Amino acid sequence: MTLIEKAYKLALEEMKNNWKELPGGASNPRITKAFSAVDGLGDPKDLDDSTTSWCSVIMNWLIQSAGGKGTRSALAKSWLKWGKECYPVQGCIVVFKRGNSEWQGHVAFFVKREDDFIWCLGGNQSNDFKMSKYKASDVLGFRTSKDTI
Repeated sequence: MTLIEKAYKLALEEMKNNWKELPGGASNPRITKAFSAVDGLGDPKDLDDSTTSWCSVIMNWLIQSAGGKGTRSALAKSWLKWGKECYPVQGCIVVFKRGNSEWQGHVAFFVKREDDFIWCLGGNQSNDFKMSKYKASDVLGFRTSKDTI
């Protein structure tokens, strides 16, 4: 099993857990734990998950939990340089643009394409870790681990 397959399998298992953001200055302990477990992301003591983007945090945590090394960045677009480019297959990483900013983005696992939409599994999607759909026109790239044959 490749690194990306292990990470996606972990992500599917994590859907069973409560990742819902907490309102008003607090943070879900699972999000805090993911943030603090990722090498290089720093101290989450002042983390407010309702105002901090955490899609890249959970992706880093899942890749690291699967035995690999993520981007060690909280920026979603950092995943455009991770691993290698690939065709969209279930379980690969998909990176989306967000807004008109050069640095903003979103990262998740690709699940499927449906017409003009991409279904993906990721964190910070409607304040939770779940499956959601995004416009296919917002995709910046698809990535997979380098150990993929």
